[in-house]
Amino acid sequence: MRWVDFRRRTLTTRAGEVRLVRGYWHCAACGTGCAPDDVVWDLPPGNASWGVRDGASLLGAVLPSFEKTAHLLEDLTLFQVSARSTESWTEDVGAAYAPPVPTPEAPAPAVDLVVIEADAGNTLWRTDNAWHEQKVYAAWGRRADHDQPIQYAVAQGPWAIHAPLVTNLAERVGVTTAREVLLLGDGAPALWRLLTGCYPEAFQLLDWYHLMEHLGAVAKLHPDGTPWLATQQEALRFRGPRETLLALKALHQRGDTAELRQSAGACLKYMWRHRQRLNYPEARRRGYPIGSGRIESAVKQVVQARAKQAGMRWNPVHLQQVLTARCAALNGDWACACAQTKAAVTRSASPPPLRLDPPQTARKSMPSRRPSASTREEPRSLSLKQMGQMVKQAFGF
Repeated sequence: MRWVDFRRRTLTTRAGEVRLVRGYWHCAACGTGCAPDDVVWDLPPGNASWGVRDGASLLGAVLPSFEKTAHLLEDLTLFQVSARSTESWTEDVGAAYAPPVPTPEAPAPAVDLVVIEADAGNTLWRTDNAWHEQKVYAAWGRRADHDQPIQYAVAQGPWAIHAPLVTNLAERVGVTTAREVLLLGDGAPALWRLLTGCYPEAFQLLDWYHLMEHLGAVAKLHPDGTPWLATQQEALRFRGPRETLLALKALHQRGDTAELRQSAGACLKYMWRHRQRLNYPEARRRGYPIGSGRIESAVKQVVQARAKQAGMRWNPVHLQQVLTARCAALNGDWACACAQTKAAVTRSASPPPLRLDPPQTARKSMPSRRPSASTREEPRSLSLKQMGQMVKQAFGF
């Protein structure tokens, strides 16, 4: 590597714009150049400091669009960051974020109950201009009747491949030491195969509101619609599914209309398939939630509020990264995610170890020039590492 010249670089930091001057080196063999002081000073690639990147990517994950993020940053901080840069930085966070695994030094919380829920929301992909499911998982622990903060995860693809994601999420909220585990979801067979495969001994419960939708469809065709539905609700809550199953069987066989018989048969089939997940009296006795309102809210909060705005179409890889970054923010892991991003970006951007020619040898081939006052070196009593620390502390890199 041959020393070429001093090069200037403008960096946007939380304290404003900073102009840096550092030596630039060139490799004649490969035709590339670099500024080694950028590594010493711990500077990211591009024209923004780590602090600016972290703040912009947080807004990019939380706000409904990258354009709004860029405008809000300019209004609040008076410096400009493009929407494209914000998008790239947010995707970097999502690509690098890996939820921290509990360790003996940082164990998972001790809880009595762990609740695991799953659902899906549709997003529009630009690859085929079609809607695709984005799987959403939520888990939280309960200790002494107090619910712990919810942890979220998102994924694409079939339910069956997400078992490691589910178990890792559950471990974070304390499933390894919990006395009870509750699985709660709608009637999707693939969803239940996944959850049952992960925790076969857990208490399983079909979401109350999904069941009410099926019974409500029968009640609309029943002569005594609303009273009949209220009777089934009371029976399910306090005595279990037997009475409702018998009532549906009778309607399926002797209903007044063919439409009523068909609707009752479909509901009977649905309930029979999930008959082991209809023990609402026991769930109420244990104090379990019987409705999946939290996972429905999670789908809206994690997916729809960010990825289902008017006119949005996504590349699936970029969508996954943005929603993963959003989960990092919602999970309270933003500082951890930013540290992981910094490590990943630094690894990819750092040049290989360099063998630098002595500066005095390299300068012989360059026109003689005396550095200006702004480019003179710091006193020799300070090392490059010490100068880098001073720059970072001064400007909030």
